[in-house]
Amino acid sequence: MKKFNPKSFTKCKIKKEMKSILLLCFICMTNTLLYGQKAIKDSLKKTLDLHLQEDTTRVNLLLAFGPPPIFLDDKDYAQQKVREAIALATKLKWEKGEAIGWRKLCYLQDIDQKYDTAINSGLNALKISEEIKDSDLIAIANGRLGNAYLTWGNDSLAEFYLKTSLEVAKAIKSKQDILIASVSLCDLYSDKKEWNKVAEYSDQALKSAIEEHDYSVEANIFIDIGQEQEEEHKLKDAITSYRRALRLTKNLKNYHGIAYILTNLSYLFCSLKTEDSALYYANEALLLSKGHNMAQELLESYIALVNVTTTFHDYKDALAYHLIVDSLENKTYSLDAARNIERLTEKVQQDKKDAIAKAEQNKKDADEKRIRNLQYSAIGVFLLIAVFLFWNNRQKQKSKIKIQNAYAELKSTQSQLIQSEKMASLGELTAGIAHEIQNPLNFVNNFSEINQEMVNEVTEEINKGNIDEAKIILNDIKENSEKINHHGKRADAIVKGMLQHSRASSGQKELTDINALCDEYVRLSYHGLRAKDKTFNADFKTDFDETIGKIKIVPQDIGRVVLNLLTNAFYAVNEKKKTAAENYQPTVSVQTKKLKDKIQICVSDNGNGIPQNVIDKIFQPFFTTKPTGSGTGLGLSLSYDIITKAHSGTLTAETKENEGTTFIIELPKQL
Repeated sequence: MKKFNPKSFTKCKIKKEMKSILLLCFICMTNTLLYGQKAIKDSLKKTLDLHLQEDTTRVNLLLAFGPPPIFLDDKDYAQQKVREAIALATKLKWEKGEAIGWRKLCYLQDIDQKYDTAINSGLNALKISEEIKDSDLIAIANGRLGNAYLTWGNDSLAEFYLKTSLEVAKAIKSKQDILIASVSLCDLYSDKKEWNKVAEYSDQALKSAIEEHDYSVEANIFIDIGQEQEEEHKLKDAITSYRRALRLTKNLKNYHGIAYILTNLSYLFCSLKTEDSALYYANEALLLSKGHNMAQELLESYIALVNVTTTFHDYKDALAYHLIVDSLENKTYSLDAARNIERLTEKVQQDKKDAIAKAEQNKKDADEKRIRNLQYSAIGVFLLIAVFLFWNNRQKQKSKIKIQNAYAELKSTQSQLIQSEKMASLGELTAGIAHEIQNPLNFVNNFSEINQEMVNEVTEEINKGNIDEAKIILNDIKENSEKINHHGKRADAIVKGMLQHSRASSGQKELTDINALCDEYVRLSYHGLRAKDKTFNADFKTDFDETIGKIKIVPQDIGRVVLNLLTNAFYAVNEKKKTAAENYQPTVSVQTKKLKDKIQICVSDNGNGIPQNVIDKIFQPFFTTKPTGSGTGLGLSLSYDIITKAHSGTLTAETKENEGTTFIIELPKQL
């Protein structure tokens, strides 16, 4: 028979194995009391099946499959639905829905012990929350990340994100977020046994829990306070804290939590040498565990009874309970086993009397040997832990360096691609300028040469005395000079416009003739492509609403957007021309229209169109349908940011495969 060692059954074992179960039960308790989970599941699934429209309501329905933990019995199903919610929110460009989805996915992956993907999901949630500047979402995302790192065992990052969550929550005066962050920090410092910090955050958490009437969290806080008092050997204060937690947990009917607290109270009364109370709480835990078929709590109840009977020298019962514990740990406990144990204990009692004399004689040697063994074991365990921690720290440092190097490389590549996109745009613009400015310069040069010849003619006529003929020639010279001046001003306007375009945008909006701007960039884009490819040829049409007038925009930025859309359109029709029938005529059109409270700009082409399977990705950074080396995938992304973020407008695309594409810009009339 396995020899019983009472030191192996301590409350440390209970805390390590039961704390995670207890916390989850506290989180789930409110929903479990108010609703039947099966009814909620069925109702939610039915509602989702009825609501097929792809809108924010469907996103919220899909998000409901995540935590609170209605579907935690099928975590894969819950993760699938939350991922569908994220995909739909991304499609709808509803960034708040995306952030909530990534946070819920982080929680599901965390409890599924997929820590690396959980951290990645949490970082996505935080990034989007910060981009939309939603303080409440930022607080919750930081808290979720902190808890994920806490589960993973990275206390330093857990502490950083949880403290950040608490600071943001305090700034926006969100009592619920303050409560959640404070409770998590209590758990962190409780595990690290930093009891002064546990006291600091538990006071704050308790105040918030009472104000929010959150009894489950309030109970958990009293457990943390009880542990702190226990470590400081304030056993009576610890008993008071545990009893307060017990009252709250009983009201919530959280049977796992009740059993956990009862066994802890049994250990505390054992430490105070109060046998009746220690035995009472252990038996209460045993009855509760049997009544609700809680296997782990049943085992812990018997361990508590072993501790009580051993502490107060009731070795007969201690042996019986020890045998039950041994059988439970080996999955062999049953009613028949219990009866056999009772018969066995009677025989053992008789054998014990015979063995007492020998036991007393060997007691001293056994104690010394046990002490030596414990010392050797402790040293061995300490060395093993030290080696493991050293190795683990080295691995984390290597991983951190790899991540930092990869991030630096990504940032460098991103900068190069952005610069490449800018240079490509500048090249197209320069080619267009060169062609556009050539016209007025040709006029200036031609009329200047004609005027030189006519000056010689007028001199000859004057010398001949033909004054009337000289006057006619002088009038022609005057007309030519006016044309030179006209075309010189035209060239000057083109140069000034292009200088303004090439200048870095200050973001300052000014009244601009949108029709003139579009007309200018149609010609520049067309001639730019003609300059690069002499074989290129296409029709371009304009249809401008003259009632629009001038609107306030950043002309350089809107010019970049129009130029980019036109360049893409000309590229699309040129590509189709290479494979289309001979009667295909490549055409690009630009239309402006004044709506009720908006100005609309449409850039259309009759190219091959955009495939439906990639239409949702065209505004994403670095995504391109052009061959490798032909585009960076940043043009539409930058254009989208200029229209939506800088001008509060919209940029959408309508396409039909093999028929063409139309990009629609809508700008508020008053910006």
